[in-house]
Amino acid sequence: MILPILLVIACLCVLVLEVFLVSFGTLALVAITLGATGVVMAFGHSAAFGWTLVAVLFAGAPAVLWGTFKVLPKLGFARGLYLRKPDLSDADRRAAAKPLLHLLGATGEAKTPLRPSGTAVFAGEPVQVVTRGTMVAPGSRVKVVDVSGNRVVVEELDGAT
Repeated sequence: MILPILLVIACLCVLVLEVFLVSFGTLALVAITLGATGVVMAFGHSAAFGWTLVAVLFAGAPAVLWGTFKVLPKLGFARGLYLRKPDLSDADRRAAAKPLLHLLGATGEAKTPLRPSGTAVFAGEPVQVVTRGTMVAPGSRVKVVDVSGNRVVVEELDGAT
């Protein structure tokens, strides 16, 4: 009578191992075999005992797996397996990012070569910009012709040096 119970307990323990070890399903098959063997042996003893172990397996397996996945991120060696929740300071920083729409129509100077992306300075503030495929030399005057999100499109002004 004790052997079917031990087989079901072994089944649940092997399920926990399946989470921690890469076995490509081998441990899952071992767990299924252990659980099925325990249930068959329990039904050989009595139907009530067999149904009790079936209920234990159907309730215990998901509970054990859920508990394993809840505990796993808290274990030192498994912390690298999970992504961390985003830091609120990052979200706050993104929310506080300056909108660039005020630059539309502004003129400035290319600080780096724009081929087609680079940095231009508008009112003393450096801004990452792109051109529409043209090359612009550093020191050339540029004008903002489009702003879409954080993408600032510039064109070289005529007569620029």
